[in-house]
Amino acid sequence: MHKKNKRNILKEITEQIVISFFFVSIIILIIHFVFIDKINNYINIVNMISIEEKDITYPEVKFDNVSKRLKDYPLWGKEFATLDIPSINVNLPVFQGDTLDIMRYGIGHYSGSLFPGEGGTIILAGHNDRGFLYHLPEIKVGDKITINAVYGTFTYEVESTRVIDAKDNDAFPFYKDKEVLMIYTCYPVNTIGHKTHRFLVYAKKVGESYEK
Repeated sequence: MHKKNKRNILKEITEQIVISFFFVSIIILIIHFVFIDKINNYINIVNMISIEEKDITYPEVKFDNVSKRLKDYPLWGKEFATLDIPSINVNLPVFQGDTLDIMRYGIGHYSGSLFPGEGGTIILAGHNDRGFLYHLPEIKVGDKITINAVYGTFTYEVESTRVIDAKDNDAFPFYKDKEVLMIYTCYPVNTIGHKTHRFLVYAKKVGESYEK
């Protein structure tokens, strides 16, 4: 009889835990679908305030038109350009480096890639929050992308897009004979938690002008 009571108590506790877990899950889902936009907006407001407070003084970056290379490179964590994608209402600062901390303020430039105008692979990354690259998956082939760097303006045209595994490094080929811009963000953009995939945009250079 005593053992039976223990089994009944354990059964009741287990049932209560399962029921509680179920209701907590429902509440989390409701919060996600009903309030996610407001939460993201609040986060972006905080981020924008942080951007205003951050030192965004442009470093002295110079471009050598003969060698087609920068003579002075941006310092780590410093803003050196803006990324403009009119078709999805993106206009964000671009910083040297792509750490999570740097990308709190805008778009990060992978330091292992080249810079606009250098004639090779350029890799940019950004968070998928609203106000950042949330709408990147909506970009279309043929859309224009402009990078306004401190040393010139560079225009690119979207050639293709892909959803890739986060560990697929082969999706980022390094070119030296042609200038290719690659922009990516975590995917899917409308889910909470760890993202195992990335949405990747490939664009070719179609125009450039240098500051005198």
